[in-house]
Amino acid sequence: MLVVYSILRAGFYLVNRDFYSDVTFYEIAHALVSGIRFDIAALLMLNLPLLVLFNLPIKFEKVKYSNHIFFTLFCLLNLLGIGLNIADYAYYPTIQRRLLFEPYTEIPDLIRMVPGLFKHYTLLILAFIASVVSFVWITLKFSRRIRKRLSPDFSYLKSSIGLVLAILLTIIGIRGGLQLKPLRQTNAFFSDNRPLGYLVLNSTYTVIRCYFQYTFPEYNFYSQEESSSIIKELLKSDDEEMIDNHYPFLRIKKPVQPMQKKNVVVFIMESWSAEYIGSITGWESDTPFFDSLAKKSILYTNFLACGQRSIEAVPSILASLPAVFPSSIIGSRAEINKIRGLGSILNEHGYTTSFHHGAARGSMGFDAFVPSAGFLNYYGKEEFAGYADSLYDGTWGIFDEPFFIDAANKMNSFNQPFCSVIFSLSSHDPFRIPHNRIKQYSKFKGETDFQIAMRYSDFSLSKFFEYAEKQNWFNNTIFVITADHTIYTARNDVYSSFHIPLLIFDPSNTQNKIDPKVGTHTDILPTILDLLHVPTIHASMGKSLLDETKAGFGATTFYPNFLFFNDTNLYVDDFEKKREFFPSFRSTSAKDNSLQIHLKESDEMQRKLKAYVQSASRAVNQDFIYKQVK
Repeated sequence: MLVVYSILRAGFYLVNRDFYSDVTFYEIAHALVSGIRFDIAALLMLNLPLLVLFNLPIKFEKVKYSNHIFFTLFCLLNLLGIGLNIADYAYYPTIQRRLLFEPYTEIPDLIRMVPGLFKHYTLLILAFIASVVSFVWITLKFSRRIRKRLSPDFSYLKSSIGLVLAILLTIIGIRGGLQLKPLRQTNAFFSDNRPLGYLVLNSTYTVIRCYFQYTFPEYNFYSQEESSSIIKELLKSDDEEMIDNHYPFLRIKKPVQPMQKKNVVVFIMESWSAEYIGSITGWESDTPFFDSLAKKSILYTNFLACGQRSIEAVPSILASLPAVFPSSIIGSRAEINKIRGLGSILNEHGYTTSFHHGAARGSMGFDAFVPSAGFLNYYGKEEFAGYADSLYDGTWGIFDEPFFIDAANKMNSFNQPFCSVIFSLSSHDPFRIPHNRIKQYSKFKGETDFQIAMRYSDFSLSKFFEYAEKQNWFNNTIFVITADHTIYTARNDVYSSFHIPLLIFDPSNTQNKIDPKVGTHTDILPTILDLLHVPTIHASMGKSLLDETKAGFGATTFYPNFLFFNDTNLYVDDFEKKREFFPSFRSTSAKDNSLQIHLKESDEMQRKLKAYVQSASRAVNQDFIYKQVK
């Protein structure tokens, strides 16, 4: 069957070869070989009923027609898989992805399409018929091997052991091996060339996997035209043009100024809550270096995380995808959607792109997702030079200080311009710091383990900048520092549950600017595009924070409620019964709810929130985020 699936993949490539005109022979070969892993998983999932039945400790020679049952079941299951893959020969050019949910939700439509298929895809239908005949004939030839299993030489013990081994091997095969995280569709996307990823995949795998993946709810508060109009009102800058109401976030950006091909380094600091940052709160600070850098930077003091988990932050920062869904896009059906990440945009302008995270590969699925956002070089614990136990925190990965320096050292080898994202981990529970730094922080009596770890991460940042400022690329680099989410101990109310830092530092253009405008993770990508004056097509679900014509806003979910922040107020809605309005997003106790007094403002914020959630959920569910525009 692996040979059959390899032939099907080669056929998929030949039929759709126009999509692969700009890829190398090596990339095609890499895709064909990488696909074997997905073929094994798909075949095991598809044939799971047969595998279990075949290995049951039962004397099948006494079961009438058992041989015919095995033969028929094997043929039906595998012909179904073959049919799905051949169907994608014709379906892929239409939607430019593999089949997913269509066999479950669009069967009536597919049946109505059958007459047209015979008319327009005669060769495809003939190929399927030939495949059926050939497959049945070959299976008949090998049926004698199946009969050997039904021989009188039977042992309950051997059969039981065989069943256990079959189950274990099947589990390993379906999860793609013994690695930390099981195999997922995003593992197929080893570059930002989407067709290559779909060549690695097979339709059997995507259809079966889709059945078990979470789907996001959709909302229909407004017509498509009205919701798209509201999105335009919220997001569009003067140098942008919206393209298509079906893709409500898709727009062309045509900056007046020429592009600045500066390097970009984005730090995502684990659990850094604004509550502990003195330059934001005015209180005692656990981040002295960050505070010193803020005096030379743009500091956004009302910046909000899109969610409360790292797995929600990465899609929001790298691809401007919000967290207004019950679960993260990573691990959902939507993780293989056509997106337009920061890396993909900058790759088109000659950038080297990289993502650095000191944890083991597979941690939170980042290594599988970031290539989809265009970050083609991934550096985890396994790629850390000079790994030693003293540099390992015992739980997650490499301590921040050595890993940050290693990341900077790798940047020295990159062709410029480059865009690198560095995700810290030392301020993650259990908040360990290296032994050689413990004494350095012993003077901070009464501080929590998290605060000490945060101080260490801040110190690690200072060491990175101390090293980086000696490099020839430093003055031509824009640095962005934010956090993935708040620490759970800082979540005292709605606002503090999402309040994190955002700092933008350009050594060639230092400025001491504090901006109270509200923004979220989804605004980082379009803001970077503005900083660099990038002419491009993008589908950001946020707006540039540099656009003075746009008021700040942030939309997220605080389950089961949806939240909409503007530069002053907070509106809360569960889209069923509950509605709340708070004149100040900093004061959200029950007594501060003044919905009835501010009905006009509440209705306006509800209008924007509903349009945003409706448009985002529809775009993600139906893969209407991004499309290529000629």
